[in-house]
Amino acid sequence: MASQAEYGLIGAGAVSASLAGRLAARMGGLGPVVGVSYRVASRIANTLRSGTAAKSSAALDPVRLVLFHSPPEQVDALIESLSSVEISWAGKCVLILDCDPPESVAEWFTMRGASVGWVRNCGVPGRLRVDGTGQALVVAQRLVRDLGMKPIEIPDGAQKHFEAALLLGTAALTPLLDQAVDLLRRSGMRDTEAVAVGTALFEQTVRNYGYSGRQSWAWYNRAPEPETISGQIEGTPEPLASIVRNLLLVGFDSVDRHPETARALKKEIQAETA
Repeated sequence: MASQAEYGLIGAGAVSASLAGRLAARMGGLGPVVGVSYRVASRIANTLRSGTAAKSSAALDPVRLVLFHSPPEQVDALIESLSSVEISWAGKCVLILDCDPPESVAEWFTMRGASVGWVRNCGVPGRLRVDGTGQALVVAQRLVRDLGMKPIEIPDGAQKHFEAALLLGTAALTPLLDQAVDLLRRSGMRDTEAVAVGTALFEQTVRNYGYSGRQSWAWYNRAPEPETISGQIEGTPEPLASIVRNLLLVGFDSVDRHPETARALKKEIQAETA
């Protein structure tokens, strides 16, 4: 759709650095550019080296696809400029890119007959999150692929699980890597070597999981001796030692193997908290 027909852009803020700017540079064919003022629209068009600054939001009327990007503080001004002119939104696709305006913005477009979709960065390399309904969702998925990336669509009600996965794979993981590097320093390694070895350990674990999933778990086939686990944890200071014990227990439960070893570890944890 976007590659065959001219499309418009409603923008404010750092549009060129956003997904809207990347799409405009990749797709070509950008038509009217609407900003909070003609001066802002001109600046956006000049920065993108594409499109034509519109003196009136009415310039959007002929286009079928409209990209939208704005920081929160300028959303109201953009909607006000759109409300002041006659535009037929019925049948248009509006893609809200790389920003999270209030829900009322999507409702404004939907009430006027437009199909609304979202494309957002989600912190996963090579992937963008897409949401929406109808034609807008189809177009959003297509544009993400045009950028050489893969779309991630999260069903309604599953958002909390997705956010939890991002937390676990980012902010919750970095401290564990940092602690592993610190233990390597304590083992006698120089700082640069400790960082290199710690990073390599985590990267190898991730690669193994990507290749064989749960079967890459170190103890998938053979259960470790509880005494061996205790000996390895012995060199870990508290409260990290307690965290490691609980993480290992999560591993036994998740993979659902070696219940005897898991029970021994659980008893050790209960003894510490008693």
